[in-house]
Amino acid sequence: MNFKRIQWIFLFAFLLFDLVVAGSLFLQNRFTISSSAPNRQEVILKEMRADEITCIPLSRHAQSGYYIAGTRSGENGELNQQANRLRDQNYHFSSDELASDLETGVKVNPKHPEKRLDRLVRDDHSIALGSHYQYDAQLSDQHTVVYTQRLAGRTLKSPDGQIRFRVNNDHEVLGYTQTYLEGAKILRPKANTISQQHAVTWLYKHNLIPNNSQVRWAELAYTKLLNTSSHNQAVYVPTWIIEVRTKNDDTVQQLRVNAFNSTIMRSTPGSVNTSSLGK
Repeated sequence: MNFKRIQWIFLFAFLLFDLVVAGSLFLQNRFTISSSAPNRQEVILKEMRADEITCIPLSRHAQSGYYIAGTRSGENGELNQQANRLRDQNYHFSSDELASDLETGVKVNPKHPEKRLDRLVRDDHSIALGSHYQYDAQLSDQHTVVYTQRLAGRTLKSPDGQIRFRVNNDHEVLGYTQTYLEGAKILRPKANTISQQHAVTWLYKHNLIPNNSQVRWAELAYTKLLNTSSHNQAVYVPTWIIEVRTKNDDTVQQLRVNAFNSTIMRSTPGSVNTSSLGK
């Protein structure tokens, strides 16, 4: 039995264990949040309003997703191969990231930078593999415009698949960095996720949404669950990412909940200042 096969056996064993845990947690969460009372979700939302927590409209519908494995494209990978077609820029690889300086700056509208950059991203001679990315307003600010890679129909909210354009004070893009997740492989059949409403109320029940705050958005995207023993390979899972702004000190938290089993993913950045973010 070769080493690579052993790695995959351990990976599938982990996923099987995770599914067993997910099943038990799902039943526990269902009892805690849904089955204890017919309108338990509405009761929790009422408690949140009493604590002066405002929310976007929250969907009660379950969605679906996959466990996906992929490898961050390195200097000898697909990203490097496609980068050979780039023109009018100087690029190099640093580890598994492509860094490029444009020969001519690209002027963008600070409120809608995607109107110009969408054309740039779709041009194979300007951006390698650009058709796999889309503009992400939630991750962008006035100095950095972010495009995220699409993975199984959803965005990949991970540094493993992003284009980050640098914007100067004159609203010109002078260069960018890029990472790409290649060889994406679905590990298990599609499975249902918890709902948007479930994810938000679950965070509130665990005292992670403070009083006098605002839930600004909640998106289901793919994030990294774990690294494997293979070089640069990782497993990604559907994750509810919820951004919460505290009204008193105007800071933002991006909280994450594993959408398969409601596990709160605590290895995420704690908070950022909103001075450079749109409100």
